[in-house]
Parts: sequence; structure tokens; C-alpha cells
Amino acid sequence: MENIKDIKKVIIDICYQEEVTRRYILDCYNKKYNKEVQEASFNRMINNNNVKFSTLVDILDSVGYTIDIRKKL
Repeated sequence: MENIKDIKKVIIDICYQEEVTRRYILDCYNKKYNKEVQEASFNRMINNNNVKFSTLVDILDSVGYTIDIRKKL
């Protein structure tokens, strides 16, 4: 997943690689961080690429992923 700027594509790639659904990712996030984000809100924020960085980090962490920030060469 190099050079991806679209959060939706990141989530789709994770779903494909892990053979899970967005709902599963949301359930993991809600459980791990004791949140109550609704599926419609989650899908809207993913589809619109409107996710706070800290929330994205937590969502990815809840399914075993992290963000790697590197300087361009």
C-alpha cells in the first residue's frame, strides 16, 4: 500500500487482505477503544475521506495496522 492518499482505498485493501468487512473493522475499533460509532457514520467518514488522523491511527491499530511516515526520496 505505497503512496495511497485515499483512506477508502486503504480500508478496502485491508478488508481484502484480511478477508474482513468494514463492519468487522468498526466492531474492532468500537470494542478496543470503548466507542459507539454507528456503521452509517463510519462509512460516511471513510467514503468522504473525512477522518481525523488520531481516529485513523486508532482504527488501523484496532485491526493490527500502523501508519508509517517517511520522507520522500
